[in-house]
Amino acid sequence: MNERMWGIIGGVALLLALLSPLVLGNSKKVERLFEEAEVLYHRSKYKDAIGNYEAALKESNKIGIKTEHIDKDFTTLVNLKIALCYYELAEKTQDVNYYHDALAHITKVWSNAYVAKHQEELTYLWAEILYKIEDFEQAKVKFVWLIEKFPNSHWVAEALYTMGNINYQQENYEKAKSIFQKLVDKFPHSEFKMDAEQYIAKFSNQDDPTPSNPDPQCEAMYKTASDLKQQGKVHDAYQRYTDIITQFPECEYVPEAYVGKAEIHLEAEDYVNARANYEEAMRTTNDQGRRRELYEAYHRTWLIPEPPNPLPDPEPNDELFRKARLLRMEGQFLEAAEIYEGFEDSNITTDDAIYALYWIGRCYHKAALQSPDSTSSVTSFRKSVDAFERLILDYEDNSYTIKTYHYLTLAYSDWAEVLVDQSKCQLVIDTVEKGHKKYMDNNDPSIQGWLSRMQDLKTKASEKLSLPPPPPDLREEAKRAIEDAKDAIEDAKQKENRKSQVIQEVEEHLIQAEQKMLNTDYDSALSRAKQALEILNTKSSEPEPPLPRIKDRYVKEGHKHFQRNELQEATGKLKQALDLDRNCPQARELLSKIKETHYGRGWTFFDEGQYERAISEFKNAINIDQDFKEAHCHLGVIYIEQEKYTEAIRALKKATSIDQSFKEAHFNLGLAYLNLGRFEEATNAANAALRTDPNYEPARMLIEFIAD
Repeated sequence: MNERMWGIIGGVALLLALLSPLVLGNSKKVERLFEEAEVLYHRSKYKDAIGNYEAALKESNKIGIKTEHIDKDFTTLVNLKIALCYYELAEKTQDVNYYHDALAHITKVWSNAYVAKHQEELTYLWAEILYKIEDFEQAKVKFVWLIEKFPNSHWVAEALYTMGNINYQQENYEKAKSIFQKLVDKFPHSEFKMDAEQYIAKFSNQDDPTPSNPDPQCEAMYKTASDLKQQGKVHDAYQRYTDIITQFPECEYVPEAYVGKAEIHLEAEDYVNARANYEEAMRTTNDQGRRRELYEAYHRTWLIPEPPNPLPDPEPNDELFRKARLLRMEGQFLEAAEIYEGFEDSNITTDDAIYALYWIGRCYHKAALQSPDSTSSVTSFRKSVDAFERLILDYEDNSYTIKTYHYLTLAYSDWAEVLVDQSKCQLVIDTVEKGHKKYMDNNDPSIQGWLSRMQDLKTKASEKLSLPPPPPDLREEAKRAIEDAKDAIEDAKQKENRKSQVIQEVEEHLIQAEQKMLNTDYDSALSRAKQALEILNTKSSEPEPPLPRIKDRYVKEGHKHFQRNELQEATGKLKQALDLDRNCPQARELLSKIKETHYGRGWTFFDEGQYERAISEFKNAINIDQDFKEAHCHLGVIYIEQEKYTEAIRALKKATSIDQSFKEAHFNLGLAYLNLGRFEEATNAANAALRTDPNYEPARMLIEFIAD
């Protein structure tokens, strides 16, 4: 081949090398960009999320990219995610242009979408946006297509409700009534059922389907309040409902205004005020069917299990405190924080001051995650940690202290991650160590649950501080292999007819393994440790060590895992020890601690509404102790919240079979039966609770309700 040809080849190779970053993609980069976009989306940073989604999509179109491990139809998924971001921006800013931006991305991929889940999500979002921009006819077409194509979709109930609403606004009353009735019949436990029945009641017992003519101003105010509530503007909605009650006490919308207020309190987990408003709603309506529905809603407010330790004091009932809570529900955290800060200079009780300071920290933390730029994010993080630290210093022991330690740790952790500030990782570690020192002798399962979650954040921070970060899995595997080899050597030395030359050879390998660890050569360290174990297993002809020695080793390994917060691994080792000795006290004692830690973690997740993670932790506790009645009961409560009544009954019956005097479990069982329409069994369960405690008001009210 002549020199000219070699030159051409060389030139082409150079050109390809220069162009390769532009045309050849990086699958890892796509995955990283997509994951970053997901984090930004969940933090409500929608504009930043759109940028990352678009960058991921652009990178995915380069040569050699594989995205199947992320999603079968990555292009459709990303466009759906971008559309969701624009939709949320429209909801947040009320800028209609964002709705049209979302529609552009939906229509771009809808016709070619072949993954059923994507088709379902795209169709629902398309229909919802058409409804929001008041293109009602096209919205109805899309909702109908969704219902026919995906009859089991969790969006169907909402689609029916919106279609009924559209027809009502268009004065197609017969059609609206038919759709609302279909919703009630097909989805008796839907959150839209009560509102649908309210519409149906307007048409009942009338020759003319046109609804009655209440005070026009009252009706307009109620519609405005309902719209505001649906948009998430709960503070403004709450005020409108209150105005209806005070300004139009005889209006037919007054009972529903009380219901609206009750539902807002219920969503905010303010069960006392929710019950009070449901009671007022029942008192002000003469519709017996409606009263029955309200009784059912009222009883759901009692669906709260007793925590393992007393809950913090309830929220102060001051109007400004209530306003701050409603602003929190809307996601307006800066505005809520400013209200709480206003209480610092006012004459309030110590308990209220503690409550305000706690929520100053929580709100500024949330605001920091929403901040559009790093400067405002830093300011909010600083105000958050300042509030938490003042709460710990000025009010050393109060009902919020353990949560304060946890959220201070979380604030530092998020600060380190969001602003890439590793100095905050050390503050995470320091805070966790202070919390553990304070509560080291406290065996309350809820406190242990919070400490366990703090330990997770400490582990994450410790890994970030390792520069350069070693492969954590390989390092840990090497460390454990060395520990196993050391334990095996100790076992071998206990034998009377040990082979000293074999032990000496093994110890030499172990010394080399430890030296490799010091040099951060974890691969070689692991290899040497494994060789040491292999030599012991193959060259030693000694019999297995006595069972007590093996049992003790399992317990020792269980303790090591427990100290590292590796609860599943610790449980496995301790069960191996108990297989050898069912009465091993050390194993049973540590297993009990692990069970309580799972239980406590379950409570922390339940407290935050993270039900799936709470279920997992409660089940882990039950796997250790099948007769853990409280865990069974709390599983039942979560299943009722999720409307999984059959699973709830199974869990609650297990709790009552363990302890027949467990009144809360009996009552919750009654609620589960009630929701399935099994009234006799619900009554029996409530009576069982009353046999244990004749003054147990929730059970007494439940029986009265069923009798009515």
